Amino acid sequence: MRYVVRLWVLVAALTVATLASAQTATELKKDLLPKIKKAQAAGTDLGEAAEEYKAGDKALMDGLQEEALAHFKKAKALMPKE
Repeated sequence: MRYVVRLWVLVAALTVATLASAQTATELKKDLLPKIKKAQAAGTDLGEAAEEYKAGDKALMDGLQEEALAHFKKAKALMPKE
């Protein structure tokens, strides 16, 4: 019986830790916005990264959290290296 209780406590703790470490679409947007603004000010062509950011922003405004998160992750991956 103790084993089962310990197992459930472990599963609950891991679930909470996973949820706490995951970035939300809004957090990712806040992280990307200064980088995009800086690259645009420097005249860097963002190409697909800018398109993905815009698509993520639109999805976020439409209330589509998961879709927005996917677009922001793609935009982050496509950002030119500094």
